[in-house]
Amino acid sequence: MSEKVTLSDLRNAIEEINKDVMLERGNGEASNIDVLSRVKTSKSKEIEYLTSQLVNIALTKLYNEVSNRKGPKSLNDEGIDLFGNYRSIPQSITLTKGKKKDTSKITFQEADLWIGSHDTKTNNKKNEEFKRLVDDCRPFEQSDNDTLEIAMKRKLEADELGHARLGS
Repeated sequence: MSEKVTLSDLRNAIEEINKDVMLERGNGEASNIDVLSRVKTSKSKEIEYLTSQLVNIALTKLYNEVSNRKGPKSLNDEGIDLFGNYRSIPQSITLTKGKKKDTSKITFQEADLWIGSHDTKTNNKKNEEFKRLVDDCRPFEQSDNDTLEIAMKRKLEADELGHARLGS
């Protein structure tokens, strides 16, 4: 292969192979296995040339998936579950392309920017719990540098004081 191949060239080849497979099937369907098997066979030199870029893309995609995982526990430095009353809170959020931050360490400004950029009709329900978390913590924000973790600690302390007063 004397000329340099690009990811765009490979994308275009995949698109063409996909169309060919769909035409051959006659029903407009093509399985990933069929298309990618043909791509690997017919574009092996191109794939070999682009391997480091393809690995980087795959690892970035996996990292993004891991960062977007939502789970029940967001532990602070002391191992306390800060967001136990909230479901589906992302482990980290993307601040800018290629830069993520632990959700508990974000400021309210960062949270508001993230919510604003993800506030679409399709994401509305998906991010409802995160919005609720931020709204519940907001009364405990004392400075622009406060993180969700700091505000949540204040909220938990206030809740404990309120329960102690009710019990006495």
